[in-house]
Amino acid sequence: MHNRKGPKQKAPEGCLWIEAAAPYIGVTLATLRKWRVEDKGPGRKGFQIGRYIAYRITDLDAYLEGQYQAAIAPDLEGEHDSRPPEPRLTRAA
Repeated sequence: MHNRKGPKQKAPEGCLWIEAAAPYIGVTLATLRKWRVEDKGPGRKGFQIGRYIAYRITDLDAYLEGQYQAAIAPDLEGEHDSRPPEPRLTRAA
């Protein structure tokens, strides 16, 4: 009995294997795997095909668009959550 892995099959159309999805969104493979286990970010969108994990490119693009929108949108709530800066105290000579 042979225990060899053959060449990896091509990802389904419109999908990427997890090894290609991670650099596509700019994270390491370890990070995307961690997100998948923790069910956060785009990690929750992965699905299993046989023993491989695939991601739809449209889901990855939606994640990137969400990150972009969060980066350019003004954080109106954040402005109200912070305390005003405290006055500086000077040392008496």
